[in-house]
Amino acid sequence: MKTSRSGKFGKVLVYAPIVLEVLNLLRRSQAAKRGKYVKARKRDRIIDGLLGHASRAVGSKTRRRRWF
Repeated sequence: MKTSRSGKFGKVLVYAPIVLEVLNLLRRSQAAKRGKYVKARKRDRIIDGLLGHASRAVGSKTRRRRWF
């Protein structure tokens, strides 16, 4: 009987959070070089949105609550 981690899909589930964290670190370092008040390009906004959605789907708790 196979367990849920024994196939290719199981490996994807194991490595996906690690890959997403590395990609998020790269994106944050690029944003830091660009500056705080510079508007991101359309491509960058799309990539950031996709990365955020993927990290929430995998189960990352990077969404912050803000006061205002």
